Amino acid sequence: MIEKIKLDLFKLKSKKDLESIYHFFKKSTSKWFNNNQSPKDEFFYIRKCPLCNSDTSKEAFKIDGFSYHECSYCNSLYTKPHLRDGVLDALYSDGTYQVYQDNLVKKGKEIRKGVLEERKFFQIKKFINKNSDPALLDIGCGSGTFLDVCKQNGWNVEGVDPSPTVSQTVLENYNIKVHQGDFNKIKFNKTFDIITLWGVLEHISDPIATIKKAKELLNNDGMVIFEVPSADCFISEYLKKNNFSPTRYIESGRHNIFFSKKVISQFAEKFNLKIEYLETNGLDIQTILLEEFENETTDKIINIQDTLNDLLLGDHYRVFMRK
Repeated sequence: MIEKIKLDLFKLKSKKDLESIYHFFKKSTSKWFNNNQSPKDEFFYIRKCPLCNSDTSKEAFKIDGFSYHECSYCNSLYTKPHLRDGVLDALYSDGTYQVYQDNLVKKGKEIRKGVLEERKFFQIKKFINKNSDPALLDIGCGSGTFLDVCKQNGWNVEGVDPSPTVSQTVLENYNIKVHQGDFNKIKFNKTFDIITLWGVLEHISDPIATIKKAKELLNNDGMVIFEVPSADCFISEYLKKNNFSPTRYIESGRHNIFFSKKVISQFAEKFNLKIEYLETNGLDIQTILLEEFENETTDKIINIQDTLNDLLLGDHYRVFMRK
């Protein structure tokens, strides 16, 4: 398997940017709450677990007005009450989410494309059993850097993104077609060998429907690959015991579902998919500390995180499933 990357959070995102974007989104989502921090009914509703449909849960922790519940059946975490359909979409359509792209994602573009996106490509390549160039669809393609890495390596690529600005930008920058809109509502006239969802499923109201449609669009022996925040990680356990608001991982209002290893296995069984590989990639320790140290201490922190990742305790799961 491709060697894991030991990543320094602050080379990807500065402490100042992490804190400023956290406060920006906290202010942007404040309209969803009453003065006493209780959620407004016009923005929230009570729902069953979005991953297994169980109606039994218990509160695990509360952050910035959002209550995070642990499902008693699948062990995943989700916001309860949950944002109504369309509320989160407004953050993407009114330009709010673009601030995140500009302040965090674009500033780390060199590391993302030259290191992280390259690793994604080579990871996937090891699982592809095909002589000709594979067809890949990236859902929630954002800036298009991952698609471009795959394209440069000869793959046939297309993207999906809800933002019309993204669609135009990716076409102009990389000459790659992006289907603009809701993946679950778009009609495709072809199938794919690989479908990827990097940091997408935690944002949407019906991840099950998305996985189901992705499978339907896969060729035989094709792969669906997704990365999602973990409900089983070190920082989630830390949050259950210590009250604080992390500047990443939770991302209140945007990350509304956190996936357990148990529910990932349930997905595989439900859709008759085989889990080929699963790993965690996390930045739990630096997210908790949110302080920069001298090189020797930083190296130790990164090595601790590497051990947590080996134990599948990092804050994001990366999952490879084959049809």
